[in-house]
Order: sequence, then C-alpha cells, then structure tokens
Amino acid sequence: MRTSTAPALASPSSLTALAFLLLLCLGSVVSLPSAERPPAPAAAPAPAAPAAPAASAAPPNFTGTWHWNFTMPDGTSVSPKIKLKQEGDTLTGTSSLRSGTDVSITNAVVAGDRVQFDVVRQQHGAVVTTHYQGKLDGKFVHGTVESDWAGAKQSYPWEARRSVGIEGTWKWSVPFGGRSFESKVILKLEGDKLTGSMPGRDGRSTEIKNATFKDNEVTFDAERGRGDFRMLSKFQGKLDGDKIKGVIETQFNDGPRTNDWDAVRAE
Repeated sequence: MRTSTAPALASPSSLTALAFLLLLCLGSVVSLPSAERPPAPAAAPAPAAPAAPAASAAPPNFTGTWHWNFTMPDGTSVSPKIKLKQEGDTLTGTSSLRSGTDVSITNAVVAGDRVQFDVVRQQHGAVVTTHYQGKLDGKFVHGTVESDWAGAKQSYPWEARRSVGIEGTWKWSVPFGGRSFESKVILKLEGDKLTGSMPGRDGRSTEIKNATFKDNEVTFDAERGRGDFRMLSKFQGKLDGDKIKGVIETQFNDGPRTNDWDAVRAE
C-alpha cells in the first residue's frame, strides 16, 4: 500500500532568499542603466502671458481756432481765422476776415487727417465761394484755397496755425481816469519760450519781456509810454480754457497800482 507524501513547505529562510532574488530580477527590468534609459519628455512650455494692447494714438481732430495771413487780390493784407468744432465726423465752425465778419462754414467733410469746407460771402452784390482743403500736421494745416473772389477761380497755398493753450490774441479792459480802455496782447509759444507783443492805439507794438508759461501760469512785463512818462506793467495770471484771470501791477510815477486782469481769447 502506497503512502502519499505532502510536499515539504519552504522554510522561512528560503522564502526570504526567494523574495530577494525576485526583487533583484524586477529591479534589473525596471531600473535600466542611465545610458539605456529613454529620455524624459521635455516639459511643455508655460503659456505666454497675453501681450498688453498697444496704446492707440488719438484720432486727428480739427477743433480749435486757426489763423493765417493772406494777401487779397487787391493787395490788401488780412489775417483770417476759422473756429472749428469737430464731433466724430461732423465739423462745424465760423470764418472771419476781421472783427464782425463771421460766417458759418458749409459743405464740411473730415476724413482722417484731411479736411475740406466752403465759405460763402457777399462781395459787391456777388456771391463769392472760397473752398478750403488741407491736411493736418500737428499745429498746422497745409493745403490750398480756391476762390472766385476776383471773378475767375484762383488757387493759393494755405498754411493755417492752430492757437493752442496760451497762444493767441487776448483782450481785456482796464479802468483809468474814470474811463475804460481795451488792451490786447498777442502771445506765441515755441517749446518753453513765450513771446508776444501788445498793439498800441498809435499803430506801434510793444514787445513783452520776462515772459514765462508753466503749469497754466503766465507772467510777463510790458513797458509803455513816451519820454519821461513811462510805465511798467507786470502781468500774472492763470489760464483756464479761453480765459486768463489774474492781476496787473503797474508802476506809475506816484507809485504802484494793482488791477484785476480778466482776459478772454479774442482770436
């Protein structure tokens, strides 16, 4: 009679050795030498931050008061001005050759930095149409003027300058001896340099001195008079749109006098 024998169980020490061999085999498969190990995939680059939108330049705008000098066909020299107001593509304004001759512009068209419009006037019973067209260039408009002022249409160069800030003609009234006198000053700003002149009633002009303009504060001196009667006036004021408000201190023979200075833009 055959007796079956159960397989002998491995001893604990044999199991430990077997587990160690298994770990070695697995290690040889999982841990390849560095020379044989496939390269790790490169990390994906971080998404770039969105670029800040570029600041857009302000669109051209013709709003302002524009001046230029012009010699009429009859030889008369005039200094016309045009006051323009632009809202979007709509342009309105008035034109004047001298004080009291304002007329509205017509047929105004704005396209980017280009402008055109007409000015219609009555001249010796006839209708005179002047057509302006030009291109904006900083404080200037360069273009042409076409007019039938002398009958047949003629074309002339046109260069108008915009009065900006303190620039332009300013007028105010000054009380003296129980009366009121109107005074004017014409100011021009080139960079940081302020210059100007004060027209006199006798046709002569007085150049201003020591003129400054900074942070909307304007100062200048003007010395006027003849012979022994001369007076020095010191002007100090603050620009606020089309107004200057400040004081005038004038040195007379009997001492200084101070008056309010309330000037408004005339041109």
